Amino acid sequence: MRSSWLLFVVLASGCVSLTPEGSHVVVYQAPLEGTAAQRAMPSGCSMVAAKPPVTMPELDLMGQKDPFRVQRNEAAASGANALLVLSRMTIPRRNGECPNASPITDCPGSFGAWYSVALETYSCSDEALRILSKPAATPGPGPHG
Repeated sequence: MRSSWLLFVVLASGCVSLTPEGSHVVVYQAPLEGTAAQRAMPSGCSMVAAKPPVTMPELDLMGQKDPFRVQRNEAAASGANALLVLSRMTIPRRNGECPNASPITDCPGSFGAWYSVALETYSCSDEALRILSKPAATPGPGPHG
């Protein structure tokens, strides 16, 4: 039942457009099981909400131009302006005709690897967003598509 619900959400989100408010929500990525430093948001950010991990295929996570439109809209509606996507690969690609070096969009008929993905929304000051947008000298959250 949970799998069919997730599939419905993924298919339905393909039809959702980004609202003007949602377009102001910036997306950052970090490893789900990374160190505290890799997952840390600047001091000017306050967590608004956190969602438990869900399972997503690589095709949905990396094969779309903006895979988090729905979540960006939800974040904006709740007063957040940053979305932190925490992900961990749980099952690697199993298609020998689709090597890891190939973009998943070049692998017709394949969902690719599977990931555990948790989302956190934050309300960040303009200064914190500037800090996040700068390339980090050490690994940490970075902007995503």
